[in-house]
Amino acid sequence: MNIEQLEERLTKAFGQVGLEGPVAPSGAAIRIHGVDLSPPLRRDQAACLLDALAWFRIVSLPGQDLNERSLPHLERFANHFGAPVPHPSNFIRAGKPGQQDGATDGEIEIRPVEQRMAARVNAAFPGELMCLKHESPAVLVVSNVQTNPETPGRFSEKPPTVISGGTWHTDIEYEPIPLQVSMFLVHQMPVVKDNDAHWISLPDDDVAKTRYYEGSSEELMRKRIAMPVDGETAFVDTVAAWEALPDSEQKRLKKMQVRRRLNTGDRGWLAPIVRTHPRSGLTGLHSPIWASRPRVRPPVVVEGMTEAASQSVLDEVEAHVLSPEFRYDHFHTPGDVTIWDNTLTLHNSPPMKTRIRSVDDARLLYRISCKGPDREKLPRDDDPDWLTEHVSAVYSTPDEILSAR
Repeated sequence: MNIEQLEERLTKAFGQVGLEGPVAPSGAAIRIHGVDLSPPLRRDQAACLLDALAWFRIVSLPGQDLNERSLPHLERFANHFGAPVPHPSNFIRAGKPGQQDGATDGEIEIRPVEQRMAARVNAAFPGELMCLKHESPAVLVVSNVQTNPETPGRFSEKPPTVISGGTWHTDIEYEPIPLQVSMFLVHQMPVVKDNDAHWISLPDDDVAKTRYYEGSSEELMRKRIAMPVDGETAFVDTVAAWEALPDSEQKRLKKMQVRRRLNTGDRGWLAPIVRTHPRSGLTGLHSPIWASRPRVRPPVVVEGMTEAASQSVLDEVEAHVLSPEFRYDHFHTPGDVTIWDNTLTLHNSPPMKTRIRSVDDARLLYRISCKGPDREKLPRDDDPDWLTEHVSAVYSTPDEILSAR
């Protein structure tokens, strides 16, 4: 589907809309202006947005109304793209935070909102910045605000500092069924008052490199740590990266499977790194990275290779996909909903200021992620056994959220 065909379908489904893009040099990423996500979507509207994401990998829907009911609306909307899942930061598993190494089948306890990031945000700037109300464990609050909720408004005596960004990854790729789609609702972004300035200066290269294991080439390290400086989310279009590979390399990678594991010592499972999107038929590279979560999850091993050989071959692939022509740094604006397809992209969180003392430096977004097949019509009809096996705490969106007005 080309951009003209999409615009025609959007007009039929939603009426007058504005279509911008593709905005990435690779041909990915579009903005669709004039779509209100508060009302439930009709089937033709949902199908149109599902196809837009399947073909263009990153879709932004600006101008959403940030009122106290926005997060229920967002979660209902997310149900079209897959089954929303509780984020590991929002629960305890076997007595340990869900994001850490640990038992994969222990009892799950959902953290109350008072123990999540929302409490830290709400304590930082009372009366100036408060998280949108929510209880759902599927909502992850993403922020650089770290104030202790027990001492509202009291800031650290240490001066603000800049920390390095994250590492390149695909969301929760370490589970047998990885996340299909993730999305942000943007609440607050840093305010840069000088037009010639940036929010941060990049941290020292040596500091940024410590996020990764040693042993990679200098070229790859340079690509990894070349991050945006105004709070943008960095993306890679793996469809364009795949299409730029010679036939011989495509044939080699199609045969390649990697063993992913949740914990060191697990047997794990085999997963392809070349995947075809079920809706568009586009082919991309799914998380072709040797160690996407250093010191959190164990590195993958290519089936039939040693760990050292696996690092060597996957580092070559990562260096290819991180080339500038496949990169896109997405600038967020309050009220944006930005959706990305984890099958066909990689992403990274930017370097940012911490221990901030001004609300102008706050970065606040809400993330919901989904796995499993999309649905043009709600409510979803996910098999209970499938939910038990693949969705933490067997969560499904409550009826009161699906019927939110």
